[in-house]
Amino acid sequence: MKIILSATLIFLQLTSFAQNNSITNAEFKALVGSWTGTTVNTVSGGTVNQITLSVALEVVDLKDSLQFNFTYTEPGGKQTTETNFLYVYNNSSKLSFDSAQFDIAEIRRRGVRLTIYAEREGYENYKPVDFQDIFIIGPGILNITKGVRSGDAVDFAIRKRLSLTKK
Repeated sequence: MKIILSATLIFLQLTSFAQNNSITNAEFKALVGSWTGTTVNTVSGGTVNQITLSVALEVVDLKDSLQFNFTYTEPGGKQTTETNFLYVYNNSSKLSFDSAQFDIAEIRRRGVRLTIYAEREGYENYKPVDFQDIFIIGPGILNITKGVRSGDAVDFAIRKRLSLTKK
């Protein structure tokens, strides 16, 4: 009897662990609505500069994906709207965002907070690099961090960080 009970408990732990390591488009439906916050963009050149902009985000449910409409005012006063789409593939191994397909490298759940690490290979200035998007989703918060890693670097350099709260 103890063996059966132990085997059942182990099975339940493994199935709950497997469920925590998958993600579906349905879980992103909580993002639908209006958001406000800031974006910090890192501009590199001769020197590294950071530009902070106010952002308004409208997330629209397209049934099989989400449409992200980012509106921000550039330093010169020009208002710009960017549109991106988010789609998670059925097997939870890939997602599409910002017109690029990423491999889901890791999914972490801590209480009500969901963190997704998405990575892809690409090129920048004719050199191979790795791109990383990190999505942190919680009740009323959305953080997106975009990073790039080149050469033999171990860590990703942050290029853009969005911090948003739901209206």
